[in-house]
This record gives sequence, structure tokens and C-alpha cells, in this order.
Amino acid sequence: MLLMLLSGSCNTILMKFMVMQQVPTGPGAASTGFDHPFFQSLLMMIGESLCLVAYIGTQYQQKKGQSSTPMSPEAPRIVFMVACILDWTATTLVNMAYVLIAASVVQMTRGAIVIFTCLFSVIFLGRRQHGYHLVGVGLVFMGITLVSLSAFVNPSHTPQARSPAYQRFLGIGLCMGAQIFQASMLVYEEKIMSRYSVPPLQVVGMEGICGIMVGVVLLSFLNFFELESTPVAYYQITHSTPLLMAVVGSIFSIAIFNYSGVTVTQQASATARSTVDVSRTILIWAVELLLHWNTFNVIQLAGFVILAFGTLLYNRLITFAALDPAPEALPIACKDP
Repeated sequence: MLLMLLSGSCNTILMKFMVMQQVPTGPGAASTGFDHPFFQSLLMMIGESLCLVAYIGTQYQQKKGQSSTPMSPEAPRIVFMVACILDWTATTLVNMAYVLIAASVVQMTRGAIVIFTCLFSVIFLGRRQHGYHLVGVGLVFMGITLVSLSAFVNPSHTPQARSPAYQRFLGIGLCMGAQIFQASMLVYEEKIMSRYSVPPLQVVGMEGICGIMVGVVLLSFLNFFELESTPVAYYQITHSTPLLMAVVGSIFSIAIFNYSGVTVTQQASATARSTVDVSRTILIWAVELLLHWNTFNVIQLAGFVILAFGTLLYNRLITFAALDPAPEALPIACKDP
């Protein structure tokens, strides 16, 4: 859990650090920020693809000295591509948001995934939601509302806080939109897991491989239409040691985060992961305050507390008898995440 907490926090901080770097875009050119959200998504996919190496390694170790066992039906490659496109879209939207709002606000707004996961679980998985689910979602919504307000009421003195209000609205909107795609990916992956026996580490690794292929094609089109400039991104990375270190660090941190996340999920399911997510938000905010990337905001603190409480309640880390399902519904409730 500690490894997952540290690697997840490092990834968010490093992605924010990248967009804060002012580096020339070419020989004799003026310095500008590293604003390449699509290229950053490709970096994330490279990190996820490393999980496939870890998966192959674990499979090799497991097969040593063991007799052959019946193989489960292999999942078609198209299922990984669908999940990859959802992941790509969510990651890119979040990367765009890093330029506009503070990393702690980005991380807190990501809590909206609880709302959309709850909704999609009912619609697509037919999962029953109980009182603690609904109250938890309500608290998450309230917390995100306060966190969003903190970007406008008594905002910090950072460059993002001094930006026009519409840019901060856009940043929050991008984050919220990203969670729709992220929640869709989680529900879709659950469908895959129920239909095929696919190890989670293989899922992440295959999504990374598919993501690299999608990224190469997408960046080719974006460069052709001058919507993205990969040569500029490459020039900035190769002419800034801090930026290069952040790029390498982000690739390995996302790989470690996904690898450790799979382990935590296998051992303690969503409860442990929700605890890590809450702790991760605290750590990211603390680092931002320490590095003076952000200033303390009471409204943001209040929003975070409500958001964290709602997340913990949704995952039953905090329980109230009045919100528990009726005895006849307990067998169903036990199946809920």
C-alpha cells in the first residue's frame, strides 16, 4: 500500500511539474511551458506497457516446476483496445487540466469517479445501490462542489489562480469529464473480468501496448494538422534536465503504481484502494503547499474532508447502521465493491 501511495502521488506531482517547466521550443526560441497533453498521455501508456513485462515475468516464475493447467478462453485484442481508448481520453483530459488548475484540485476532483462508477454500475452491471452508496455519492458531490469553489473564492496566488475564471472552469470541467471516461473504463474492465479470465496485470499491460499504437497514430494526425508538436516536445525534453528526469520518473511511477495497485486490489479490494486514494490526495496537497505551488484554502480543506468521508462511506470503511441494507439484502450487498 505504501508503494502504491508514493508512486501514485509522485506521478501526479511529476505531471504537474512538467507543465510548470519553461523551456525553449527550439534554437533561439522563447521559453514556454510544456503544454503537450497528448504526448504526456503517450508517456503514461509507455509506463502501463511495462506492466506487461512484469506479467510475463510472473507467469514465467509460476510455470517453473508446475504441470500444465487448462487455459482459460483468451480475451480478444479488441477488448483491450476499447479500454485503452477510454483510458487515453481520460488521461489526456486530466493532462490538459494540469495546465489550468492546481494538482491538488485535480486530484480531489478525480473523486467524482465514485459518482459515475455508481451510476454506470446500476445502468450497465445491474448492481443494486444501498443507502450508504447513495449518501456517499451525495457527500462526494458536495465535497467536489466545495473544492471547485475554492479555485474561485479566496484562490491561491499561483499563476493558475491568477488565470481568467473561464480557464479554471475549463480545468475543473476537463477533470470531471475525464472521470466519466475513467468510470466507463472501470465498469468495462469489470465486464471483461467477468467474461474472460484475464489477470489484471495483463489487462494494464495490454492497454499500455494498445495505447502506444493509438498514440503513435493519433500524434501523427495531430502533428499533421498542427494541433500538437511532438518535435517541440522532444526538443524541450532533451534541453531540460529537470524535464527529462520528470518524464522518466513519470513513466516508472505509473508502472509501479499500476503494479502495486493490482497487488493491493487482489489482497484487500476497493477498501484499501479508497484509503490509498484519500491518503494520496493529502500527500499531494502537502507537497504543493511545501513547494509553494499552492496556498492553504479553508474551503478546499472543507471540500476535501467531505469528499474523503463520502468516499470512505461509499466503500464501507465507515459504517452507519441506519444506512446498512436490510438483512434480506445482505448477500447482494456483499457483492458490491
